[in-house]
Amino acid sequence: MDQPANANDGSNASPPEAIGQFIKPWFAFAVVGLFVFACFYTVKLAVDLFLPIVLAGFLGFLLTPVTRWLKKIGMAPFWAAFIGTLGFLTILLFLFGALCLSLARFEPDFPQYLDHVQERLAPIISAVQKSSASIDRLSDWLNPGSSRQVSIRGPSIVEVALGNAPTFLAILIVVHVLAFFLLLYGAPLLKKLVDMIPGVSEKQNVVEIAAEIEQTAARYFTSVTLINAGLGVSVWICVALLGLPHPLLWGVAAFLLHYIPFVGATGGIIAMTLVSLIHFDSVWYALLPPLSYIFCAMIEGNLATPLFLGRWLILNPIAILLAFLLWSYLWGVPGTLLAVPILATIKIFCDRIEPLKHIGSFLGRP
Repeated sequence: MDQPANANDGSNASPPEAIGQFIKPWFAFAVVGLFVFACFYTVKLAVDLFLPIVLAGFLGFLLTPVTRWLKKIGMAPFWAAFIGTLGFLTILLFLFGALCLSLARFEPDFPQYLDHVQERLAPIISAVQKSSASIDRLSDWLNPGSSRQVSIRGPSIVEVALGNAPTFLAILIVVHVLAFFLLLYGAPLLKKLVDMIPGVSEKQNVVEIAAEIEQTAARYFTSVTLINAGLGVSVWICVALLGLPHPLLWGVAAFLLHYIPFVGATGGIIAMTLVSLIHFDSVWYALLPPLSYIFCAMIEGNLATPLFLGRWLILNPIAILLAFLLWSYLWGVPGTLLAVPILATIKIFCDRIEPLKHIGSFLGRP
């Protein structure tokens, strides 16, 4: 006898049920996508809230080995955290002061550079002025009652830097205060968090994730800072020997710009090339400062960075570029500095969580 058809067989499902089974995975995908976009929108909208917290978190991970060493030599936890954050704040203020001093020395020469630019670009400027005059006459003929606009001189470089100094110092102090409390109470908070998690394996996984993030952040920022410092000193020496003005400014700029992957070095080389072509009369000699910058950057990129970072920071270059574009759009310059550490942190989480291991594999080096 023929067996009756199974009522629960998916092949005999009614059309609404079949449509529901087809739509269900796409609906879940859409919900997850909307949640991700909502998270990005919230992160961008509340940048003033999230940025100091993230900066303080990575600063706490960076300074944890220092405070741990200070505790080992007999220093109290309070003073270990205080000295660690105060020392890092002192270094940042020193760099900020050096940058402002270099800009202050560069500002008096800025009109001379503009004069050189006008001399070199005189034919082009003349053609543009003639075209602009023709457009103005046509505009006056079309709009007889229109009045000319008055141009207002904008603030100078030093005025912009000094105008943003209070905001910069306020964010800096907030970040360091948060980092101080994370260094002082981070270990007890982590212990309480681990106690709340059920299961021995889950507890161990949380401890390993925290330890790996701490190790990765400390290694990354320490290595990159040392590499960039060496690059900045090298550029400073080369520029000073070749006679390009304001070598300290170029050294500090090279140090800071190389925290931004890919774009930082390119922007520094282009800026140095333009200034060098304006300053020196000989085109061939004017190419020596940017070529020395390129040589130092090549040594940094092909020797120093693979030697210090290549052994343990295994990230996909495409993922790094996408992270750089994303976080620079969300948080601007601070986002470019945090793009690689945030990407490395996400990879650590994905590698430790079973359903997300395929994402961690994608973020890894191909």
